[in-house]
Amino acid sequence: MGDLRVNALERDFESLIKLLGGTPDERLRFWEILKGITTPAVFRVVEAELGAIEAQVKATHAVLGALKANAKELGAQTVGA
Repeated sequence: MGDLRVNALERDFESLIKLLGGTPDERLRFWEILKGITTPAVFRVVEAELGAIEAQVKATHAVLGALKANAKELGAQTVGA
């Protein structure tokens, strides 16, 4: 699971670098430098942050689902009143 998240983050980062410009070789060099300075401790921090973000997304999804259900229920009550 962690590898999938890291791969997704790498793709997102690659897209960001493309937006910033530069040649493909410059972008690759920048990415290699960035990966090279990332220590195992930093990786663990990022892994924890990704886990926290996933939890927040799941919680937000649940809240929005409940909000939608409540809105539907209130709409039905208003129409039936």
